[in-house]
Amino acid sequence: MLRNCNVDAVAFDRTFCCNEITGSKEDFMMKLSDKIVGLRKSRGMSQETLAEHLNVSRQAVSRWEMGTAMPDATNILRLSKLFHVTADYLLDDEYQSDSDLPGTKEGTPDGVHQIMAFLVVLEAMILILQFMTTIILQNLFFGVLSFLPFVAVVGGFEYAYQKRTNERTERTSQFRKRFYKISAWLGTYFPVRFVIMALAAFYPHPIHSLVLECVAAVVYLMAAALITLELEKRALRNH
Repeated sequence: MLRNCNVDAVAFDRTFCCNEITGSKEDFMMKLSDKIVGLRKSRGMSQETLAEHLNVSRQAVSRWEMGTAMPDATNILRLSKLFHVTADYLLDDEYQSDSDLPGTKEGTPDGVHQIMAFLVVLEAMILILQFMTTIILQNLFFGVLSFLPFVAVVGGFEYAYQKRTNERTERTSQFRKRFYKISAWLGTYFPVRFVIMALAAFYPHPIHSLVLECVAAVVYLMAAALITLELEKRALRNH
């Protein structure tokens, strides 16, 4: 890739040689960046998704793909494992096209995303149960009882997370934050509504049900938004 430089060359030749080395390094980085872009897009990944897989920031992936920075040896190995290619393909300029790929195989489904999908579906089912018991049946006892499965899901998730202290990574932290964000929007409406209705019972004058529903909706939106903001603040503090 690089021509040998004569150490006894004159200053002009040494300057030219250094420029050639720098240029060759930039060419290499651009070729590596093109390969990263091609592999990522062929898997249908966004920069953020690739960053989560590698436990790096999205900005780092962006710099790699623009050719302004290179992944270190650890991330080269992670890229080769993730895309099921050899490190030689990523680092060797002899591989110029996708047809030169050394044997590839299909990647396995992402278990983390499957877990997230399962938890979201479970919480959505609990939300439907709360709607049926609170709005349709209007049964206070079963309405309160329907909150328990949601509490069990969140509590079970947090217990499992705390038990795996040694396995925590940036990716698991992001997963936890995302889970609690979704839970805040799916799980706070009916508890907020229950509290509003309970407080209205102590009000000396009758209040129209539509007004109560509007108040409950506004308080719910504020509560969910505040929880989301607090999660973001804690994530920034932890970084």
